[in-house]
Amino acid sequence: MDTLGNAILGIVFLALSAAGTFLMFHLWGYPFDHAKLKSSAPPRLMLLHRFIGYAYGVIYVYMMMQMVPRLWSYEIEFPARTVAHLLLGMSIGVILIVKISIVRFFKHLESAVIPFLGILLFLFTFLLIGLSVPFAMKEVYLHRSAVGGSAFSEENLQRVKMLLLKAGLPASAPLEELSSVKNLKKGRDVLLSKCVQCHDMRTILVKPRTPEQWMQTVNRMAERALFTPISEEEQWHVTSYLIAISPELQQGVQKKNEQVARAEAQAAIDPAILAEAITTKQFDIAAAQKVFESTCSQCHALSNVENRPPKNIRQAGGLVARMVANGLTAPQDELEQVAFYLAKTYVKE
Repeated sequence: MDTLGNAILGIVFLALSAAGTFLMFHLWGYPFDHAKLKSSAPPRLMLLHRFIGYAYGVIYVYMMMQMVPRLWSYEIEFPARTVAHLLLGMSIGVILIVKISIVRFFKHLESAVIPFLGILLFLFTFLLIGLSVPFAMKEVYLHRSAVGGSAFSEENLQRVKMLLLKAGLPASAPLEELSSVKNLKKGRDVLLSKCVQCHDMRTILVKPRTPEQWMQTVNRMAERALFTPISEEEQWHVTSYLIAISPELQQGVQKKNEQVARAEAQAAIDPAILAEAITTKQFDIAAAQKVFESTCSQCHALSNVENRPPKNIRQAGGLVARMVANGLTAPQDELEQVAFYLAKTYVKE
């Protein structure tokens, strides 16, 4: 089962835990015959509670059957989140064994211990699912919020095709094919099946990267993959898919660090230098437009500029300077062309 399927199963696992815990609270409200070790609760509710417990146990065993073999394929030191995830999973197993033993063989301990164990199970289940499911769902969100409403939208496919030119792929890489829906789906499969062998989804998606940085990261990780090797073509596919879902991720980080980015902009490149280039140099407007589209679309949708265009030449230079501070890397000549295009297109002076 892929990451999304496991996320859905995890939500069901948590729902069963919550239902079992609150039903337990209800059942323990009925009188209990300590001599006969029997509750007066309705049999149908007792049967429902038992069914929930069995379903919870089956899902737990299935999830452990997937998690334990993966531990042997990890080729890096376990991240802190993975360690916490592992400890919670093992703790749930221990609690289940103790709880089942009490119910089957040590019924005299039920009234004193079972409620406490039930609460622990719910708490540990909540923490276990909370560590993994939100970031698995984030991949789905990024996929559906990409340019054009989907990572596979025609608008986004054109954007990916353009950005792949800057990703540093070898000349043998078929850029036209890599930006197709078919190959982006292959990239998603690699992400959700092989990349998560050594990283959880948070590790992969939390840090924004440019196309070139994505390619470098994928190459570096592929070199470490011994038990689950990633072929060169699979590296191209997953890089293309990561580029396809990156914009919203980068926008979130940029908004979070907006004040810091503005301060760093002055140190990264002086807007006055760009403003001077606008007035003293002449660039081909069509060529400048291509540089603008390929450079600026690495981190955000081009419509962002149209929504808040620069009002004067100084603002055009300042906009490019802020992008540099946010992580944009480009030669000085290309930055000047971007500033030139912004000024010629949007400034009305």
